[in-house]
Amino acid sequence: MLSVLVGVGMSVPANAGIKEEYERAQECDYSKAEYGSDVGVFDEVKVRFCISEDRRFLVYVMRSGKSWALPFDREYRQAGVMSLNTIENDKLIHYAKKKGVVERVILGRKRIERPVLY
Repeated sequence: MLSVLVGVGMSVPANAGIKEEYERAQECDYSKAEYGSDVGVFDEVKVRFCISEDRRFLVYVMRSGKSWALPFDREYRQAGVMSLNTIENDKLIHYAKKKGVVERVILGRKRIERPVLY
């Protein structure tokens, strides 16, 4: 009986979290994203990044509009790998620790506003 009650109690926050994550990811517009993916990070796909207003999430957005959010400036575990997304100077950096080895990858760089030439 206790396990049934626990399952019911946990479903509401989980659904609320999924909905919030979806809404947060939708707020990042590809054309207005603050960071662009670095060369060679994503094969054949252009990805841009936004940082949520509360600075808790890094939102990945593709040109097609598909987007998803991952924690920002705090460690998290995904598929057995410890990860951290952070900013160093004008670069968006991803750290991943797998089997005791830490890898540092530049995900993207701050986009520069360029004048439109007619």
